[in-house]
Amino acid sequence: MKIAIEKASLYNLESHAMPMEFADERELLAHAKKLEGMRFSDISRLIGELDVRHRKHTKGVAAKVIETDYFGIPSNSSEKADFEELGIELKVSPLRYVERAGLYTTKERNVLKMVDYNEILKVPHWMDTKVYDKLRRILFVLYVHDKQAPAEEWRVVKSFLWSPDEEDCEGIQRDYQIMRGKINRGETLREGDHTIFATCPKHGGGFLKRDPLGSPRSALAEHPTLGMAEKRGYCIKREAFIVLIANAIGAPLVKKGRTIGLEHEHLEW
Repeated sequence: MKIAIEKASLYNLESHAMPMEFADERELLAHAKKLEGMRFSDISRLIGELDVRHRKHTKGVAAKVIETDYFGIPSNSSEKADFEELGIELKVSPLRYVERAGLYTTKERNVLKMVDYNEILKVPHWMDTKVYDKLRRILFVLYVHDKQAPAEEWRVVKSFLWSPDEEDCEGIQRDYQIMRGKINRGETLREGDHTIFATCPKHGGGFLKRDPLGSPRSALAEHPTLGMAEKRGYCIKREAFIVLIANAIGAPLVKKGRTIGLEHEHLEW
């Protein structure tokens, strides 16, 4: 399998991932920046092979190509950050092009890790929870998900490092406090109740809204007041994510109709 390190050169790597080591975050970011403008076919042949057979799973495959083939991060669900020694999490995220507005915007929310209802109720501040390791420093790699083109033709358009600033941290804490209050009252968590930091279903289906306790065990998680509740994941909301991106890369957000996004000139191509 070939993996691109520079746009004009490829090197060979064994098909199993070996974690890559970086001296510091500048070296990591420099490695990530080499992805900008690349097609997935430049990074790995795997994406083209799986696209035809598993189209509905292509998004997950796209992330895996970059995580495993390019950065050497093995598939796992570790509580620690992906680049543990640097304390940096990697998130590979799709953008979509809204033709009627001529803008690129976020395709979906950005999921961080599974929700621990018991931890939320016990721990007053989000910075003291396990999700802090996933949120304090993130390397975002963005690509354009073009449903009109095969996945091997999709391009990586931007990579950057991000940490929540003081205003972000205050907003995250407000959202976290909403979660704590609802859990304490035995109420259902809803993504719409939050501004930046939220939760979303993370069980792959099977949860019964009208009869939660009748749901399969695989769709449920332990809950301190309800006993069991819907299995959910922490996330950065889709609407908040496009604002995060614009601020991080120093690009203006443009609103056309109901769409808020970025113009082409602010993305690498």
